[in-house]
Amino acid sequence: MKKDEMFSELRRLNREHMHMIWQVAKSGDLDVLDGEERRLAELMLEHQDEYFNQFEMADVLGDHQFDPESETDPFLHITFHTIVENQLEAKEPIEAYQFYNSMRKRKVSHHDTAHLIGAMLAPLIVSTLQQGRAFDLEKYKSLLKKYKGKKPEKIMEWLDRDPEW
Repeated sequence: MKKDEMFSELRRLNREHMHMIWQVAKSGDLDVLDGEERRLAELMLEHQDEYFNQFEMADVLGDHQFDPESETDPFLHITFHTIVENQLEAKEPIEAYQFYNSMRKRKVSHHDTAHLIGAMLAPLIVSTLQQGRAFDLEKYKSLLKKYKGKKPEKIMEWLDRDPEW
């Protein structure tokens, strides 16, 4: 199986799984889900105003590739949220938890702080997958340390210009 075919099949299976989780989330019976699926369901419900249609049609969107220049992939968005939530819960890496606390002290919402962390994490994961190499944990920790003392409204702007990318 070619690399593109493999990613396409993984995307299709992931979206079918997300669709099943969404159906349970809409029913409100989250107790039937395990920990990770429950977290995904909760995050999907948090994002239903933005992505309701995509969640509803996840099973038929299996092959659709979202254009990163013009649209957000809601399934990837929720996946990154889940990764960030897991890191914060485990306090691993500790730098993510420290960044989170720094932003919360600045009155940044939990949700917006998760987005900031995800903005540092996502490009590293994408490059890891594209280049078939190990995740650069040290670079991730370095970015979290570098930006934890910065004003939240400037972080995204600085990340766009950061030469470390």
